[in-house]
Amino acid sequence: MKLVNLHSHFSLPENQLGLVNHSILLPFRPQKGQLYSVGLHPWDLDAIKGTSWLLQLEQLLQHPQVMAIGECGIDRHLETAVDQQTELFLAQAELAEKHSKPMILHAVRSYADLLQLKKQRADAPPWILHGYQGNKQTTEQLVRYNFHFAIGAALLKNQEKLNRSLAAIPRRQLFFETDESSVNIESIYIFAAKLLNIPLPTLCKQVFNNYQQIFER
Repeated sequence: MKLVNLHSHFSLPENQLGLVNHSILLPFRPQKGQLYSVGLHPWDLDAIKGTSWLLQLEQLLQHPQVMAIGECGIDRHLETAVDQQTELFLAQAELAEKHSKPMILHAVRSYADLLQLKKQRADAPPWILHGYQGNKQTTEQLVRYNFHFAIGAALLKNQEKLNRSLAAIPRRQLFFETDESSVNIESIYIFAAKLLNIPLPTLCKQVFNNYQQIFER
């Protein structure tokens, strides 16, 4: 059984299973044995003017190595208007629904925004919040609307807020990731298993099953 590393910006070794992030603004040259998420990041919105990025994205969604849309989302730290970010996010959400693809979400101070959008799209394919660091109250609200959560290297800081959030996430909605960090994904699993007081193999198997249910349907 491979260890799931849901979201990474680097190619994954053979003993890991997950998605390599790819920007729609870059040429897509998939490597053998790798799986990908492809999307328009909110940081890149100003770069798409005059491009046919949405058509390109829809075409790539038909590639057998593209498993999800993302990362995409809403980032309230940006100067770009939230309305504009939301419009382009929803364009990607519509494609996700059309092609039955999960979404990998970038969210900065925007969990409430995404929650309101998800309430209007209850039957959408899974929305997975990558790099999740919300508090327990926010987590409980997101859980009720069937968000999934990918927690990364921030967990290793052993901060009470994220520890409490981890405990509040149903295990069937849980993933781990390395994102852009050089942390070994196994160290995140080991730390999470200790926090949750469950055997490491049990946690690894649960996350593997979660991956299969979403990406190998």
